[in-house]
Amino acid sequence: MKKTRLFKVIGAASIEAQKDKSFFEKVKTFFALLNDYRKGLYKPKVINLAIALFVLFYIISPLDIIPEALFGPFGLIDDFGIFMIGMKFLNKEIIRYSSWKISQLNSIYRTIEK
Repeated sequence: MKKTRLFKVIGAASIEAQKDKSFFEKVKTFFALLNDYRKGLYKPKVINLAIALFVLFYIISPLDIIPEALFGPFGLIDDFGIFMIGMKFLNKEIIRYSSWKISQLNSIYRTIEK
């Protein structure tokens, strides 16, 4: 992928995140999703787990498109961009998980009411 194309994609993902006021809420929901997955309570789609793992490995990897060692803090731009692209792809899974969680809470509430 050419650098100019990458920067356009990163910019588009960043603009989308700025429009979405609940971005940090989605990040928290994603970690709750991972916790329920770890406990065996929720099963996300495999592709979404693969995207999440790729994003995680890319962010912690010393190999970058823009290396931090050469560009200092500006080297974090590509990490942020990859994170934003990953969150865009995971947004559907987060919405799916939120619906599942609400249905679980509703069933618990109905059980308590009886």
